[in-house]
Amino acid sequence: MIRNLTKMIFGLVLTVCTVSAYAQTTVSGTIVDSEGEPLIGVNVLVQGTVLGTITDIDGKFTLTVQSQPPFNLVISYVGYETQRIEVSASTTQIDIQLEESTLLGQEVVVSASRVEESSLKSPVSIERMDILDIQSAPSPDFYSGIKNLNGVDFSTQSLTFKSVNARGFGSNGNTRFVQLIDGIDNQAPGLNFPVGNVVGISELDLESVELIPGAASALYGPNAIQGILLMKSKSPFDYQGLDFYSKVGVTHIDEEDHEMSPYTDIGLRYAKAIDNKWAFKINASWLRAQDFIGVDYRDQSGATVEGNLASNRENNRTYDGINVYGDFLIDVGTIADLTINNPNTDPGTAASLSGIRSLLPNGANGAFSPTGYRESDYVDNTTESLKLGGALHYRLNDKIEAIGQVNWGQGSSVYTANDRFILDNFSIWTGKLELRGDNFFVRGYTTQENSGDTYAANTVASLINQRRYLPAYFGAYVDFLTGGNTTGANPGGTQYAPNNYTALHGAARAVADAAQPGANSETFQSDFDEFRGRSIAEGGAKFLDKSALWHYEGSYNFKNEIDFADVVVGANFRTYALNSEGTLFTLDESGDEVSFNEFGGYVQISKNVIDNVKLQGSVRFDKNENFDGQFSPRLSGVWEFLADQNLRASFQRGFRIPTTQDQYIDLDVVTRRLIGRNDILTEKYNIEDNTVYTTQSVMAAQASGDVNDLVVAADAYKPFETEKVTTWEVGYKGLLLDGKLLIDAFYFNSTYQDFGAEIDITQAVVTGDIQSVPSGYDVGSAGARHDDAELQAFVDGGATGVSLQRYGYDTNIDEDINTYGYGFGAEYTFLQGFNFGANASYNKLEDLDDLTARTYNVAFNTPEWRYNITFGNRKVTERIGFGLTYRWQDAFLWQSAIGSSVIPDFATLDAQVTYRLPSINGRIKIGGSNILNERYTTSHANPRMGALYYVQLNLDNILSNF
Repeated sequence: MIRNLTKMIFGLVLTVCTVSAYAQTTVSGTIVDSEGEPLIGVNVLVQGTVLGTITDIDGKFTLTVQSQPPFNLVISYVGYETQRIEVSASTTQIDIQLEESTLLGQEVVVSASRVEESSLKSPVSIERMDILDIQSAPSPDFYSGIKNLNGVDFSTQSLTFKSVNARGFGSNGNTRFVQLIDGIDNQAPGLNFPVGNVVGISELDLESVELIPGAASALYGPNAIQGILLMKSKSPFDYQGLDFYSKVGVTHIDEEDHEMSPYTDIGLRYAKAIDNKWAFKINASWLRAQDFIGVDYRDQSGATVEGNLASNRENNRTYDGINVYGDFLIDVGTIADLTINNPNTDPGTAASLSGIRSLLPNGANGAFSPTGYRESDYVDNTTESLKLGGALHYRLNDKIEAIGQVNWGQGSSVYTANDRFILDNFSIWTGKLELRGDNFFVRGYTTQENSGDTYAANTVASLINQRRYLPAYFGAYVDFLTGGNTTGANPGGTQYAPNNYTALHGAARAVADAAQPGANSETFQSDFDEFRGRSIAEGGAKFLDKSALWHYEGSYNFKNEIDFADVVVGANFRTYALNSEGTLFTLDESGDEVSFNEFGGYVQISKNVIDNVKLQGSVRFDKNENFDGQFSPRLSGVWEFLADQNLRASFQRGFRIPTTQDQYIDLDVVTRRLIGRNDILTEKYNIEDNTVYTTQSVMAAQASGDVNDLVVAADAYKPFETEKVTTWEVGYKGLLLDGKLLIDAFYFNSTYQDFGAEIDITQAVVTGDIQSVPSGYDVGSAGARHDDAELQAFVDGGATGVSLQRYGYDTNIDEDINTYGYGFGAEYTFLQGFNFGANASYNKLEDLDDLTARTYNVAFNTPEWRYNITFGNRKVTERIGFGLTYRWQDAFLWQSAIGSSVIPDFATLDAQVTYRLPSINGRIKIGGSNILNERYTTSHANPRMGALYYVQLNLDNILSNF
């Protein structure tokens, strides 16, 4: 595949372009600020080409152009006003003075339309961070600073694993939000969502961040229906020299959940251009810290739809603590059946159990959960991230540049999904070849994922309890019931009445708790090492995923060929190659994991129809081989009704292709089994032939004792479709008070069709063999109801030889799902560089209570209200700057595969003070995240976050002439 990719890119080079020799023109110059001080690293670009350079430590530059004058130079520097200088035949020396920018909203963005345009005139809402924003942000890293953008939510699973969300339907792994780094989709191919910035881009190599909240499928394809995040790295032609940072800090300052611990983060980047033809860069960063821990011990075994959970175990036999693992629900009747039918069970023991099987209850009377282990007992919360990257750039001529780029990252972190997955030595590498000019690009890249030593925390604890706790519990229960002494649990021979369930369970638990190995014991550690090293497919807890993505795309802007309008076209093709070695995905008929393809293309036309009115229309078509093709149109307009006063409106459609897990997952997560929607799994688990019921109705029937309360899960028998969204937005963005006040306001309304949601269903299966249908339960007709005698097993929680199996299963909601929201942002500059900003946003899902009551796990997972307040000054004096950010968000209901609960409202305060060291081109930054140490959690089962305090040293643009 790599060889084919190389041939494709460089074959295109040879066929579409020729390196020609032109007469050379050399231009030199010096660039200074308003006080005459030289500016280092100013970008000098020849307009309409890829040719450019930067100024050195003395503010000087030299540029050789392979064409004759006249041509224009574009002089740009973050925080200064951009200048365009015409170079004539007589020009050899240019001296330029740049003025600091005093107007807000002058940024140039590309993500909204795939072409450069002013952010003031973007046809959709857009948020941006530049180099100065990144440097002055009062957050420990740039990725954390994204949460302060207007309308953005964060789900924090770890210091290094954070998921970005906008406008609702967020999750710990957001499959409705796309994240690109230099055009490379930053998703893990086997998961279909970005893994935060665990193995992403280094802060030193980051030039800008652009975020579109809301649908972006019309230009960026499927799955970008909630937004897209574009991160652009620094070109080695434009940013040369050696950059370095070292950051040390401390976490767990209050020592409530862990002892006080160090935080270390270091990075470097070196770039060099050679003769304005060749340039290269290398970068590396390393982070290590003791992460925050999940410490929510509320009981979710009887969770209500409102998400109100019991505070602790209390005296319940069944207890499912949120951050307590291995406390799965089971009953003594099921254990008896498993023991009797196990070929390794002693025949005498099996016969004895068969004789008393009627006394061993299923359902509520027999139900219990083992005593579990807390996350803090055995999970290593060390988080680590190592990122290495490099790129080689070559300018074939003034118009075309070729790029080869490789990025590799490895990290240890925690990800919350249907389990708490400990990502240990998780790695991703990407390789890209790209050819680009000022009006086109063609690229191909691959993403290769390796889950390393990742394991599921709840699964490993459950396996230990199955080995150690259940035998002791069950043996003691039987001993106390019969007066026997097979386990030494009942030396007195005292018998309990068979219906004295509370006493029997209490006596059994006391024995099992005494026999259970402690988390610090050698027995526990031996079992832990065994199960975490054994794959899930082999009965362990190790999660394997070595899936890959291959992607090819190109785009062409006809600005040089077409005058009446701006026309852009593009297309892409990608292949997913799944490989979990049987631990995550189902196998096809040949025993292999699947590969499948997607392709798409788009065209966009923009035109100024009348003065100050620009209309833009685009349409995109995408096709996944497992689903019907979809069109994604967008129509937008921007009207500058007064100078720097713009109204915008847009209408668009988008869609989401079900993820690889939605389609192919086959994973036991202890409490239930997650299965994808495809014919292989439907047949494997007899969904069509052995009717499934909603788990909620099964619980209701068990509580009432009435089989008539059972409801067939009709949603499980519908065709599985792609999810679609239709959204429209209106907004205003403008400058007031002589450019010192920037206002941005918007309103949006979105309607989802065939919305994808998970349902919880239950089926009767043969005990110990969930792929087999119990006698009489094969109805032979999809969705047909069993007779009352068969349904009684659901009410009783099982029967002899019959168990109940829960599944997580995806479906589409028939009704339209409607959301709407609005937001407002303001930024004001005053005095000498002081800046005050505020933004607030509101998001609402209509009929959430009704959808939740109907057991749809829609996972809107967004507070209705949130706001941010910022205040700072980058240069209070020549050496001192500071920044403050206060963030608050409302309480909301979080729904996910691991559980649901109400997330309380919380507020955080971040702060930093920066001291510049001009003599060494450095700066010292002292700051903290959540400096008041107000503990909070962003989502269900995630860690309780506390404060992080740090000191950072940066050295910029050193060795620029080396």
